[in-house]
Amino acid sequence: MTFYITPGYRAWDPTAVVYLSFALFFGMIVSDAAYGLVLGVGLFLFWGRLGATRSSRRFRNLAVGLVSFTVAYGVAAGSYFGLEPPAGSLLDRLRVYVDGRPMTEDRNAMMAISVAIGAAHLTLANLIAAWNSRRSSRLLGHLGWAATIVGGFLWGAGAMTGAAAFADVGQPAVLVGAAFVLLFSSDRPLFSFSPKTHALRLVDGAMQIPNLTKAFGDVLSYLRLFALGLASAQLAITFNDLASQSFRAGGAGVALALVILVAGHGINILLGLMGGVVHGLRLNCIEFFNWSLNDEGYPFRPFTKKATS
Repeated sequence: MTFYITPGYRAWDPTAVVYLSFALFFGMIVSDAAYGLVLGVGLFLFWGRLGATRSSRRFRNLAVGLVSFTVAYGVAAGSYFGLEPPAGSLLDRLRVYVDGRPMTEDRNAMMAISVAIGAAHLTLANLIAAWNSRRSSRLLGHLGWAATIVGGFLWGAGAMTGAAAFADVGQPAVLVGAAFVLLFSSDRPLFSFSPKTHALRLVDGAMQIPNLTKAFGDVLSYLRLFALGLASAQLAITFNDLASQSFRAGGAGVALALVILVAGHGINILLGLMGGVVHGLRLNCIEFFNWSLNDEGYPFRPFTKKATS
């Protein structure tokens, strides 16, 4: 992550969280188990070369996570080069169904899952920020943002699904969280006899109001996981349909069908790679880090004495 930001000396190390979330986002965007296996074959072929240096071994470890999550999510989605597993087969039983329908065919469910992942990711970011601020009153401000995001999600879910229990929990969580944000988002002394200090603390809290729209937009930004995964799946289906039509024509159409399959799925894998990397990193570097990692530092370089000839 150092190409984007180097954590400050007293900041937290985001490596483990980013590893897991980036691998999950990548798998959801590629959204095909067979594509994951193709990437796994490529990783296997270059396994030895990727172990030559420390940096390449780190990349190899990351690649293992990307391949694993891609295959796992592709199995859950039931997509293999854009084809669905036969009904009643083992692969079909491993597929995730929602209300009797495959998960990926229920757009409302997939949108809800994507938004839930966004809310959970940003809530985790604020909980981490709260832990890092545990020695100051800012702890309660970050907890307030976490409550606001979770409460807003539950409130919205209750309004869309008609589940009153969600709204009953979400509304007070938003109100309590907003109060905490207003009262505890300042670095000024909490215990002070100066009215001016407390007034300025409220001003600092009021300055957080525009971040409500930012939080809303950041959570909705995770809808790209569903949208890009859907685009990848539709491209795979389109290439399969084109190849099928060409194959039924017979003759040279059979060879053309093979070319369409190889070239089409190859292009789709490359697009999935680019989309998975770019958008997977974007959700971590822009949305997640903006809420959890604000203090930038610089790499440690020990003192050395260079020998002169």
